[in-house]
Amino acid sequence: MYGCLHSASPLPEEKALFDLAREFTPRVEATSPNTVSLDLSGLGRLWPDLQALGQALVDAAAARGLTPSVALAGTRTAALALARTRPGLTVVARGEEARALSALPLETLDLDDERRDLLRRWGLRTLGDLASLPTKALSERLGPDGAALRRRARGEDQEPLVATAPFERFEMTLDLDWPVDGLEPLSFLLARVLEPLCERLVARGRRAAGLDLVLRLVDGSHHERALRPAAPTALARTWRTLLLLDLEAHPPRDAIAALAVVAHPTPSRTVQFSLLDPAQPSPEALAETMARLHEWTREGRSGAIALLDTHRPGAFVVGTFAPGPAKPPPPPATPRVALRVFRPPRPADVAVRDGGPGHVSANGVRGAVTDRAGPWRASGDWWDEAYSREEWDVVLAGGVYRIFRDLLRDAWFVEGELD
Repeated sequence: MYGCLHSASPLPEEKALFDLAREFTPRVEATSPNTVSLDLSGLGRLWPDLQALGQALVDAAAARGLTPSVALAGTRTAALALARTRPGLTVVARGEEARALSALPLETLDLDDERRDLLRRWGLRTLGDLASLPTKALSERLGPDGAALRRRARGEDQEPLVATAPFERFEMTLDLDWPVDGLEPLSFLLARVLEPLCERLVARGRRAAGLDLVLRLVDGSHHERALRPAAPTALARTWRTLLLLDLEAHPPRDAIAALAVVAHPTPSRTVQFSLLDPAQPSPEALAETMARLHEWTREGRSGAIALLDTHRPGAFVVGTFAPGPAKPPPPPATPRVALRVFRPPRPADVAVRDGGPGHVSANGVRGAVTDRAGPWRASGDWWDEAYSREEWDVVLAGGVYRIFRDLLRDAWFVEGELD
């Protein structure tokens, strides 16, 4: 015998129905946060009949402030369908599942739109209409899904109930006798909490998909960090590396008096590798590499180039990459000269003739100046990083280049090529 508890309204807490069902039997499967299935085999010795057992579930839910729909039937599929469609308590005797479900609408089966529209074009409106069709004809038209749909419409189980393991919180805390300041002493403390935590995960056949770190600081505040790596892992060394890289980028503002680590477990990753495919990196190595790349490319080190409002040539900052909405292409315009900048500028030896450059020699750029324009002088930022330069556009045998003389260092450079 099976039972089902379903709540159509939001629950005060996610595990409310699951905890309630486990008071009656350990064989409970959490179908969703607001639906649980129970294997009630053997409970008939404690209650005189199914009606009394169902009423006991209703009373226990009311004592917790819950008002779920409760259904008892000979199959888990029938109990689940009845609890989702009928409020209150519903009890169906064993063998009466198909009759009890016959009046329910087709939407009870959670069909996709295409399949539901097809069945409606056939004139089917209820589960009884679907259950009355011959299995062979359904299979010929819908394939293996046809027979499975008919069994579900009759309330027949296709899979056994798989009990959901009770929720277990994977958490470790450590109160320090003396505050610590710096990543090196913190590294040893993280090992003390991460190693037993990961051992518990491995013992349960689990891995951590994420980790929350809470540092209680000497000034009474908390420094919280949440990590979600590229792949779940249960290796303490990997988690310690990820935490240290994250704390290096986001250090706490004061010494640490206590720390707590909370893991978000997930089932173990099962992958079938092929002898013909190239070797894949381990999830742990991938997560660690991604964390290091994130550290190297954190804010201020990567992003989109933004020009500064200054006269300093080529001044820019690196900002967040946030492209705006797509714009239509502009109309064709008159061709303009573009400067292909060399970064960094190439040091050059320049021979001065008649007050201007007469010959240029640099890496990849060499030749006598056949024509020139300039000079253009610019200077400023004396309060920060002063600059003072004299720019020339020169024509060589290989093209047109912009060169400048750094007046503060008395050195020549090739800044780029005009195209």
